[in-house]
Amino acid sequence: MRYDFETFHSRHNVEAVKWDSMGKQSDDIVPLSVADMELLSPPEIIEELKSTAEFGMWGYTWWGQRYADAVKHWLSTRHGWDIQKDWIIQTNGVVQTLYASVRAFTQPGDNVLLLTPVYYPFYRAVNLNGRKVVESPIRLVEGRYEVDFDDFEEKAKQCKMFLLCSPHNPMGRVWSEEELRRMGDICLKHNVLVVSDEIHFDIIMPGHKHVSYPTLGEKYANNCVMCCAASKTFSLAGLCVANAIIPNPELRDKLNNEVNISGCYTYSIFGLRALEAGYMKCAEWVDQLNEHIWGNYLYFKEFMARHFPEVWVAKLEGTYLCWFDCRCFGMDGETLAKFLQEKAQLFLDDGYIFGTAGDGFERINLACTRKVLEEALLRFKAAMDQR
Repeated sequence: MRYDFETFHSRHNVEAVKWDSMGKQSDDIVPLSVADMELLSPPEIIEELKSTAEFGMWGYTWWGQRYADAVKHWLSTRHGWDIQKDWIIQTNGVVQTLYASVRAFTQPGDNVLLLTPVYYPFYRAVNLNGRKVVESPIRLVEGRYEVDFDDFEEKAKQCKMFLLCSPHNPMGRVWSEEELRRMGDICLKHNVLVVSDEIHFDIIMPGHKHVSYPTLGEKYANNCVMCCAASKTFSLAGLCVANAIIPNPELRDKLNNEVNISGCYTYSIFGLRALEAGYMKCAEWVDQLNEHIWGNYLYFKEFMARHFPEVWVAKLEGTYLCWFDCRCFGMDGETLAKFLQEKAQLFLDDGYIFGTAGDGFERINLACTRKVLEEALLRFKAAMDQR
């Protein structure tokens, strides 16, 4: 069965963050910013949610064996990781889990290591909880982002926790097994706990393979909180369903206690049913989604090479988020963002929100129809040609 990734469905006037809050200035916007899709969820999930809605009673719901079996099935068949049910802590979101992990495993004033630039809630999870961010900047080496392992180890000596973004957002890197193992060995050597955000782990481009951090081996798994969700994979962010997978019972008890203290122990019946349907029925849909995103990336890269060869585009290895360098236009990040919004009615995610090293870069969301991407790029070109 071929799935449809080319029909546009408007999200105006449904309180969508990208379309309504960002579009207050104008109805004529193209927002390719926030990391959710401009594509329908799989029809198998839609049918499951219709059935759940028609049931008509949506009282307090606990996740049980059916949910656990779906998570276990997906991690085993897609990621080669066989887990046990009691390793799962069901949460309302990966970001919530990051915040809870910082509180559970560090003390106020402790240092937390980040590979930067990085997804901006990482900074908030650390700073808002009274901890301190320690940055290890990712280096650009021959057109590819790489970890500076000498710097990483020096910084790790100062830290209690490492928040790993895998695949990396916004740079689109899929870390190799060797890279992950080197990071893991350094963290073990210096008693640094790894919290691995793998929310984008299903969105992987041709020629690359996601390695889930705990699959490196028992010693790595026992020093890790692995966070994942179906939200990026199936466009389910509004249903608030995610998981922390923790083989180490001591770590698991600490995080579970922190999640409960936070009052987050109720679950969305729609989120549970959507994840179950996605993980049990929608593997082929994900394969086709990745083909579509890869096609959009190639189109984007070719467009930039033809019209703006001075713009460097990062190679997309994973996620549906493409990182590109706009410093050649001579504008700082805030000026560039204002220019694109006012002159092109185009909303992207501005690089500076991911850290100071991202100033002058932009991140574009490729999880959209080709026509939406084409329109966005035509607006970008028209605005830049007139600057």
